[in-house]
Amino acid sequence: MDASNLLKPVAMIGGFIRLLGVGLLVLGAIAIWAPEATGMTVSVIVGIVLILGGIVRTAFAWIATGWGSLFLRVAVGILTIIAGGYMIMQPDVGSQALAVVLVFYLFADGITSLIFATRLPPAVGGAWMMLGAIASLVIGVLMWMQWPAAGELAVGILIGIKLILDGVTLIGVGSVARAAAD
Repeated sequence: MDASNLLKPVAMIGGFIRLLGVGLLVLGAIAIWAPEATGMTVSVIVGIVLILGGIVRTAFAWIATGWGSLFLRVAVGILTIIAGGYMIMQPDVGSQALAVVLVFYLFADGITSLIFATRLPPAVGGAWMMLGAIASLVIGVLMWMQWPAAGELAVGILIGIKLILDGVTLIGVGSVARAAAD
């Protein structure tokens, strides 16, 4: 199977991929411009998601097979709601916890993207994916070295950098796919 056959499905959405990349570039620039607000915003959004997840978990606790399981599911649901509320009320503390989670995310994203990039031919954008994977790993290491000082400021800046790099990656992949399929 030659590269042009592989690229035909991607080439059809190449313009959309590039547009998505530009959107990520803009979001990344905003995140870097206001890193503390970005870190706090991410913390509040995670808090809201935790509260909603805790409500759903508690509401569906009745599915449990026994009383012990029911009480455990309700307890975990309530604990999830409390954790979400804490993240909303104390976003700076939540940002520090998110910094640790973000470090692990960046490592996992970098490793999986690196593995995927090595399986893609350069004509499909493997080099761009490799660049994004390496950037994720480097940002993860930098953030790990700065923790626990890496609170909302680091979360905001590094999320901004990651969004910009992902935007550049998507613009590159969309451009390569479009050009190779033409």
